Amino acid sequence: MLALALAGWVWLAVGLGWFSVGSAPAGHHHGLAEASGVHHPIDDGLLIWLAMIVAMMLPTAVPHLRYLGFNTARSRRQRSIALFGLGYLAVWLVPGLALSLVGTPTPAVLAVVVLAAGGWELTSIKRRALRRCCRTWPVGYTGSSADAAAVEYGLRHGMTCLLVTGPTMAASMLAGHPWWATVVAAIVMAAQKLLTQPERWRAAVAIGWLASGVALLGTTLLARG
Repeated sequence: MLALALAGWVWLAVGLGWFSVGSAPAGHHHGLAEASGVHHPIDDGLLIWLAMIVAMMLPTAVPHLRYLGFNTARSRRQRSIALFGLGYLAVWLVPGLALSLVGTPTPAVLAVVVLAAGGWELTSIKRRALRRCCRTWPVGYTGSSADAAAVEYGLRHGMTCLLVTGPTMAASMLAGHPWWATVVAAIVMAAQKLLTQPERWRAAVAIGWLASGVALLGTTLLARG
């Protein structure tokens, strides 16, 4: 799974032209479609979204993958992990498809999305989801029950992750995936899910998001003026 995550980062860097010399980055998925000569922005957008999930979210699920691997039969360990991964990614397909249908937002709309992501950090839903991040789920040792349990585990943990990081991922997607913002978001989200007592600095994360949204909105208003 970590190898897949690394491949996702490489794909994003190359596909979006983060470090290309002499040319502007592809940016939004519509730009990627034009750069690649493939004019299916919805497909490209969904592909980028899934690559983001693989790159940014799978590493945060490693403790759960280890738990699953050590609590299932050794002969089927990789199978259970793969089924967990499929269930986990399935949760993210619907929001990914919805975002792929959205065109490039105006700066004002993007500012509202960023402000909403900051406000989400302070909600009770986010707080409860953070507390559930480290919870495990009963898994089967072998047989069809183990397969079903692995998929269900992936679905449940994927839903928890969606509540924790969904707004941040949506803001990153709509912002056009700037490399520095994507890396910072990945670090912050991993820290929130993997470090102990993440609620202590939840307010600081919210302030960062809100300040970014206000700055973007102010820049937009000044440009219009």
